[in-house]
Amino acid sequence: MLSFLQVSRTKLGLARRGGHASLMTNEARAPRILFVINSLEGGGAERVICLVASVLAEAETNWRVSLVTLDQTPDSYSPSECVSRIRLNARGSLLRSMTALHRLLRRENPDIVVSFLTRSNCAAIACSRMARIPCIVSERVHTTSHLSSAHDWRLKKTLVRLLYPSADRIIAVSHGIKNDLIENYGVAASKLTTIYNPVDTGRIEDAARTSPSVDLPPDFIVAVGRLVPNKNFTMLLRSYAAAGISSSLVILGEGAERSSLQALARELGISDRIHLLGFAANPHAIMARARFYVSASNAEGFPNAMIEAMCIGLPIVSTDCDSGPSEILQGAAGEPKVTALTMAKSGILVPTNNEHAMTAALRMMSEAPNRKYFATAARKRALDFSLDRTLAEYRSVIGTSLPSLTSGRRLNAPA
Repeated sequence: MLSFLQVSRTKLGLARRGGHASLMTNEARAPRILFVINSLEGGGAERVICLVASVLAEAETNWRVSLVTLDQTPDSYSPSECVSRIRLNARGSLLRSMTALHRLLRRENPDIVVSFLTRSNCAAIACSRMARIPCIVSERVHTTSHLSSAHDWRLKKTLVRLLYPSADRIIAVSHGIKNDLIENYGVAASKLTTIYNPVDTGRIEDAARTSPSVDLPPDFIVAVGRLVPNKNFTMLLRSYAAAGISSSLVILGEGAERSSLQALARELGISDRIHLLGFAANPHAIMARARFYVSASNAEGFPNAMIEAMCIGLPIVSTDCDSGPSEILQGAAGEPKVTALTMAKSGILVPTNNEHAMTAALRMMSEAPNRKYFATAARKRALDFSLDRTLAEYRSVIGTSLPSLTSGRRLNAPA
């Protein structure tokens, strides 16, 4: 469970100033903020929503914050005690999510809804429109790339096109995601803002200094992510086998592809050097002991694990997938996709689904001079993703989207 959510109000500059006179009157009641996500199982979005909800609940003493999960699954993260926790039981269904969330909004009557992840976002927008409650959604994935691998991708893309333009605001975690929503899903640019995921460098460095909870090989490289097709661990295993490097490969994450990846490792003759360690409560203690970090993903939103690895000073090898890696490693959005192994400013980029290029990148980063150069570049780049700035931006978007409240009644609600 998370233990890093007790963030001081003054540190983040989020403390209440002047009673928020611009939002509240003398008779005003406390605004009620409802965060919504599918679950709090392990993942970057789950970690970020816990962090943002907790910081706002602690810093904004006149805000009442709740965190709702649509499904009843085990939690890998916990919000602060200042956050009210609500569990629904949609069991992965969008229809059940909408039904349960609609009932909850009628009962709780929040002043604004903030949701993360596509299913939660679609349910939150639809239910908020019916309840006439402002709704902010956070898009964590490159929608076109992510949904293209789903079995019902046509339906999901249609729902995004129908619902997302009706959100009051949309927070994209990268410029690539923002551009995709404008170009392919009819979202007005004026509704979109880019806020990078927060990186708490101090917490990560402290976690990295602790002893790992599992036995590790003496020499290894590390990859992090759910064991699902989009992460393309199949290509990574094939490239690793072809590279012939001396380091073992440690993969942190769990998912449906575990058995098939184990079978592939046996087929390639590398099962003794592949370590599938599952979900790690403290991945940083493991990552800190790796030679470098590698991602073979076909699609990302904004890869949290990559930024966290860079905070520790790990060199990075990554596919140039939609979206995030190029934006992080090249330092600019909208760059053309790489067509061959490319030495970027802060790491090595390779084309997606290119085993030959990934093989060459693994060999290149296994050389000590290259690791030393990119370790320094990675640590420097990670400083650009400030925890303070990110959380202040969330507070600003939510604060400016709140309706004016007085005498316990939402002013923009119908009479």
